[in-house]
Amino acid sequence: MGTITPDTSGKPSVGNGRKSRNGFFSGAFFLILLSTISLSALVTAPASLCAAESSPGPQDVDGDLIPDLDEMAPHYLSWGPNTSGPMFTGTAEVEPVGSFFYEPYWFDYLYPGLGSSSLAMTQRLSIGLIKNWEFDIALPFVSNEATAPTAPAGTTVNAFGMGDTLVWVKNQLTSDADPFHLFARPALSLEIQFTLPTGHFLDLNPQIYGEDQTGDGTYNEGLYLIMRKHFKPFMLYMQLGDIIENPTQVGTGFTFNNGIQTTPAPQTVINGNLLWFSGAFEHVLSDRWGAGYVLEFFGESQMGQSLLFGPASAPPWSFLWVDPGVEITWPDTDRFSVTWGLAMGVPVYQSNYPSTYTPMGTITVYYNGPFGYRGE
Repeated sequence: MGTITPDTSGKPSVGNGRKSRNGFFSGAFFLILLSTISLSALVTAPASLCAAESSPGPQDVDGDLIPDLDEMAPHYLSWGPNTSGPMFTGTAEVEPVGSFFYEPYWFDYLYPGLGSSSLAMTQRLSIGLIKNWEFDIALPFVSNEATAPTAPAGTTVNAFGMGDTLVWVKNQLTSDADPFHLFARPALSLEIQFTLPTGHFLDLNPQIYGEDQTGDGTYNEGLYLIMRKHFKPFMLYMQLGDIIENPTQVGTGFTFNNGIQTTPAPQTVINGNLLWFSGAFEHVLSDRWGAGYVLEFFGESQMGQSLLFGPASAPPWSFLWVDPGVEITWPDTDRFSVTWGLAMGVPVYQSNYPSTYTPMGTITVYYNGPFGYRGE
């Protein structure tokens, strides 16, 4: 937002000519006219300033934004602190035009029954494109480690590589009508997501027992519906998605995306239709510090049938996790804001999927652009 500053550029000039009677009356008339204009400005200025202060959303009182672009400003929430939020469930509101955030986070997937772990270190960038639209990209780096029973007793194998890349666009359909009441209209958005198979999945090294596999080798298309509702001091999140996974050709020793079964020989893999579901309850204890806690659930279910490619050759599986977490925001300025989040995922239910325990964390660095509302 701009600030009101006095204009000191138009200072009156001082003449050095001789005064005349006509000049005197001309000068007097000029002074009277100037006084009238000044008095009119003093009378009308407070009203305009009050109107600017009382109107919602970012204000361009400096005039440093082009007036035609004012409509790019997002719907303004009178209560909407900047928090870390849930780990898996998305946020329905998009980034404002010119605003963005960079988010490095880590998920340490621990599989005690398999004696293995997979540390995903994903770098995410989200950018406000045009009003109500956001572009995101997530580049993961994966570090795998295995001991017995995946590897022979007494040995430890390691592998590191890039995982599969995610890109998506999000369109905000509605805004939160009243952030103080639960049953008012929530914010809703649609997200279209694409998976690019940038991870390693071919020519796997049998000497490290498949730990060098860092991707599924499939191009995926996903469609998600995301909801968020404020009702001070709480927020509710929901996300539902359907993911279509395209067929891919793999080699011997490829691990299916349930993390258990492997291929005995080269083959074409057709994964079943994948359903994503998650939700969260967030309690903001301090608006100023974005401090609070988050209770979240997250699950996936892959059926034995593909919507486009017929019966699946990959096994069906499903799971449900809960991951309570804590959050805080520091530092927090008008332009930059950093949120910190920690959570722990534990299994509640799994079918043909290994029990997974997942400590996780995130650091999100926001930049509040000229149309942004962060830091308000």
